[in-house]
Amino acid sequence: MPQSRETYTPGYSEPTLRLMLMRTAAKHAAFFTPLLRRGMHLLDCGCGPGTITLGLAKLILPGQVFGIDLEPGQVRHAQDEAREQQQTNASFGVASIYTLPFPDAHFDAVFAHALFEHLRKPVRALREMKRVLRPSGLLGIRSPDWAGWMVHPVNPLLEQALHAFKEMQIANGGNPYVGRALKGLLRQAGFSNILISASYELFDDLASFVEWLASCLELRGHTELRENAQDLRAWCENSDAIIAVSWFEGIGSA
Repeated sequence: MPQSRETYTPGYSEPTLRLMLMRTAAKHAAFFTPLLRRGMHLLDCGCGPGTITLGLAKLILPGQVFGIDLEPGQVRHAQDEAREQQQTNASFGVASIYTLPFPDAHFDAVFAHALFEHLRKPVRALREMKRVLRPSGLLGIRSPDWAGWMVHPVNPLLEQALHAFKEMQIANGGNPYVGRALKGLLRQAGFSNILISASYELFDDLASFVEWLASCLELRGHTELRENAQDLRAWCENSDAIIAVSWFEGIGSA
């Protein structure tokens, strides 16, 4: 989710939306869901198209979930998904992580997935999330660390593309290595009982991932992946091929 003076590096292309629609609470919020309980009031920051948000909403029924994103199109998609699934305890709105439109101590839990790598001021965002948490309320955040990408068999074109994306994200005000910094950021923002974990995500559909990466790079004029589509297609069809990324998860108490 982009913020003022920041740019959301992946953009909002169809491949990016497809990738985000594959995310679920069961998989991408697994580090946090055991701490949730029915009846909670929860905020999901940078909710995107709402797939994780709606999964969280089911876990805390009859509690309420509110998802926010700065991109109106993402919010509309989340609202449509909620209506289609008849998920009445989930609401969505356009808002910035830096100025959340909620009073102090309003939520029992606050969550964010794949948000902090895009932020220029992560501590400011965390302090705003802490503000809307009730005393002893729970925060859960998950962000990648792009130093942990694994590509096998070795493919120089993909390695170069991943490096180019990292450079783009840095130029856009983000931090592709924010995962390893979550513990310190939570401490600086005043959270206590901080727990940090790490995990790896394997991409099941390699062709879709490569298409996503190509679409992101094209936004900034990089066309190398498109120009070598046939070679990359053959690489994706290799039964031994893998692409994996490292994630860090942080939990803290307000």
